[in-house]
Amino acid sequence: MLLSTQTAALQNAFGFEEAVRIIHEAGFDCYDFSMTRMAWEGHPLQRADYQESVKALRRYADSIGIPCNQSHAPFPMHRPDDDAWNKNIHEWCVRSLEITALLGGKICVVHPYNNWTPEENRDRVYLPLLPYCKKYGVKIAVENMWNWPAESPVAVPCACSLPENFCAHMDLLDPEWFVACLDIGHAEMFPDKTSAVQLIHALGDRLQCLHVHDNDRLHDDHGIPFTGKIEWDGVCAALKAIGYKGDFTFEADTAINKYPDPLKADAEKLLQKTGRYLINRIG
Repeated sequence: MLLSTQTAALQNAFGFEEAVRIIHEAGFDCYDFSMTRMAWEGHPLQRADYQESVKALRRYADSIGIPCNQSHAPFPMHRPDDDAWNKNIHEWCVRSLEITALLGGKICVVHPYNNWTPEENRDRVYLPLLPYCKKYGVKIAVENMWNWPAESPVAVPCACSLPENFCAHMDLLDPEWFVACLDIGHAEMFPDKTSAVQLIHALGDRLQCLHVHDNDRLHDDHGIPFTGKIEWDGVCAALKAIGYKGDFTFEADTAINKYPDPLKADAEKLLQKTGRYLINRIG
């Protein structure tokens, strides 16, 4: 099982190549390229020369010996009453698939829209992207989400939050091109309704990638495992029980962002050691 982490916190602080270098020197096997901010005004991946920038990153990563295993597209997939955003987000996701392929990645995480049914997400998010999956040879991973209404004291389930709804999404999609990404932190935000363990068993072999991070089982903290309240023994046992064959990918960048820049590389080393420990527990 390969150990990976996303580039977001490091690339926002230091740029793409330095982020990959730090991840490599921290001891990770591969990196998850974050494009979640691509839709933000002025992002470098919006420029006309984005392909050359990405190819340069690929050459650099290859030269130091660290591949890209997966990526993350921008979100949300819809904004009520924002026609400009809704027109452009599909194109940013298409570009994300292309960039993933240029970097050598095999999976790109694309969120469902939180408030749509499985059928609506199929028709409005995923099927329009299917031709580009085939064109670039990249699978899309569907991720479990959460909502937090203004009047609610806790998060509430939405698209893919609960086992039945997540499986309903996956049942509508071609398994050759669409797989499941379990965000373990998101799964633990509904302790009276579901858990990461339940979702792992429900998804079975459709689960092909992970977003690993810890929280207080209430908020989306994106912390390093063992700094929150998630019970990692159960998570590891469930992944072992289903014969999970994907990579072990962290999405703990909120934790990395808490460190000043001179300490971020050291924080990544702790994250890497934590990942090796958990992979050993999975066996």
